[in-house]
Amino acid sequence: MISMVIYAILAYLIGNIMGGKLLEKIYKEEFTNKGSGNVGARNAGRILGPRSFLFVLAVDFFKGFLVVILLKILAVDSKIIYICILLVLLGHIKPVVFKFKGGKGVATFFGCLAALSINLFLIMILCTLVIAIIVKSLTIGFYSSFPFVTYINYVENPSFLILGIFILTVVLLGVVAVEDIENSFDKYFSVRKIKKSVR
Repeated sequence: MISMVIYAILAYLIGNIMGGKLLEKIYKEEFTNKGSGNVGARNAGRILGPRSFLFVLAVDFFKGFLVVILLKILAVDSKIIYICILLVLLGHIKPVVFKFKGGKGVATFFGCLAALSINLFLIMILCTLVIAIIVKSLTIGFYSSFPFVTYINYVENPSFLILGIFILTVVLLGVVAVEDIENSFDKYFSVRKIKKSVR
């Protein structure tokens, strides 16, 4: 029980290590007050260029990967691993170190999946890309992949408790990005209306 609490606290604190904040220290310039105002890789790339995008992406991806791979090396129970995935994402989205102002958790989620299950990771990428190509929106592609990925995760780990934790995880990711999702859908449907009216 004590070890579980320690793993949970460490997962949350590792989530507080923000690639965007490290980048601000390197550049000695705040980019989170520009563009979308987000601390994530996309905003960093938009403001500071592709190298900054890759740096933030790598840091945020790696911390998710690190948490899961270390727990697997330590042969920790799967249920605890899933709880720690939820907590490392919570640490990224609501970091206590930065007054609970964090990112969206997309790169960290991919990092967790890569360490958790390569099949799940590749399926998530494939689903995201296929839907994104159809609707021309990575945001819609990513968040629309959740139901299928949740199902595949349940097939690989047939436990209702793990299913519940995984659903909580994707709900957390969805809730924090509600505005982005709404904007992407509005843009998609408005473009479709324009195309129909042109015809």
